[in-house]
Amino acid sequence: MAPEAVRASAAGAPDAWSIEPARAGAVEMVRELWRYRRLLWFFAIEGIQGMYAGTSLGIFWLFARPLFPILIGSFVFGSLLEVPSDGVPYFLFFLSGMSVWMLFDRSLLWVTRSMDQQRNLLKKLYFPRLLVPISAVSRALVYFFIYMALIIGTAIYIFVNTGRWYLAVGPGWLVAIGASLMAILSALAIGLYTCVLQTKYKDVRFGLRYSMGFWMYLTPVIYPISQVPPNLRWVIYLNPMASVVETFKWSLLGVGQLPVVPLLSAMLVVTIVGAGGVRYFLNSEAASVDDM
Repeated sequence: MAPEAVRASAAGAPDAWSIEPARAGAVEMVRELWRYRRLLWFFAIEGIQGMYAGTSLGIFWLFARPLFPILIGSFVFGSLLEVPSDGVPYFLFFLSGMSVWMLFDRSLLWVTRSMDQQRNLLKKLYFPRLLVPISAVSRALVYFFIYMALIIGTAIYIFVNTGRWYLAVGPGWLVAIGASLMAILSALAIGLYTCVLQTKYKDVRFGLRYSMGFWMYLTPVIYPISQVPPNLRWVIYLNPMASVVETFKWSLLGVGQLPVVPLLSAMLVVTIVGAGGVRYFLNSEAASVDDM
């Protein structure tokens, strides 16, 4: 339900007010988000602090939680199963794929929970509700920056010990930034549906967390796309995140090929799903707040 704009009547008494519907449309929505932009920063900082609030080790968990899965996964898939990595040390290959995948995975899970976590505030104050799911991405960005620091640190360590430099430093990193943005937009496109559904059905996030594990195996995170038979790669690329992850690894490590057509298809899918998600969110968020 759109907010109402209250304006003083120019022709009437000083204490007379005119209550009119707020102007609708995408431009007005963007203007309203901009007017409340400081709340975006507030929610983002609050969310990051909530990741370690109340724990004995505090901010240590910001680094431990993303690092442990990388160490275990690299040992299992790289050392035990000896999964190929296109000539790149497996730890670096796996870390690169996981960084952009976790940006998508964590963003989607936290966006899904965002409205439910802010239900008390949503019932008391008016502000653009769209700020809540957007700000939830901040927690995933913390993990992503930690992963990027690990990638650079690992590349430097390998260079010092072997003399080989595996990062493709150059303009291609702009493509990596674009792929990272695509991962965030993909999470938001889906999350705008799931965050509303989560307010009504509390098990949405559990089902989503369960399905994300299967989704990752359909994405070339732990294996290179070169290991997929050519006649089956189109099946993998039906998954929009496959082209995003592959693009990120290509631009960061210089391995594989830039999947131009699958990437353009993924952009189209994300645009359509995202536009529908914004419409669904704006039409449903008022009722979802009442149901909390």
